[in-house]
Amino acid sequence: MYHMTMASCTDRAQHNLRVDHHLFFLAELEERPNIPDFTNRLIAVAPGFAAVKTGIFSGYVRLVVEIHHQAPPVSVDEWDEAVEVTLEATEGEMEVAAMMDWAPPFPILTPDGPGHYRTRVHARGRDTAIDSAVQDPVEDYLIQVWPAPAKPQIIYKQTDRYGAQWVLPEPRNDS
Repeated sequence: MYHMTMASCTDRAQHNLRVDHHLFFLAELEERPNIPDFTNRLIAVAPGFAAVKTGIFSGYVRLVVEIHHQAPPVSVDEWDEAVEVTLEATEGEMEVAAMMDWAPPFPILTPDGPGHYRTRVHARGRDTAIDSAVQDPVEDYLIQVWPAPAKPQIIYKQTDRYGAQWVLPEPRNDS
């Protein structure tokens, strides 16, 4: 079970979320642009949008969302995959979104409005029912978000078989 320190957490919610086509989103205002390239096996980002890749094709996953004032401690022992990326809120109100269904009431991911936020995504269980349709959740996700300047992604852990099957493009050097 995941334990967190409440010291830096300002909002937290846990719900089962419907996913379809191996995806759920972090998005602004119902935006669903073309899905950007996955450069880390777990989350793909574009301004105002991110897609998180699930092992199941459709069904429900357990999702915990935490909003922090500053970076929470890194703790990846209980997870199969963990990646940290910069999320850019262009309009200011990014939220958890499902592809084809209503999403439960998670907190606004970007409470400080437009700007950059670090987003740490953790996943486990993606190998349990790869490509299946499930009713009861078999995968867990933790998304931690806090305001911070843009920086390159950090890959903390990549150990599941599902993620290993993806051939990823070479990282671009945007400097």
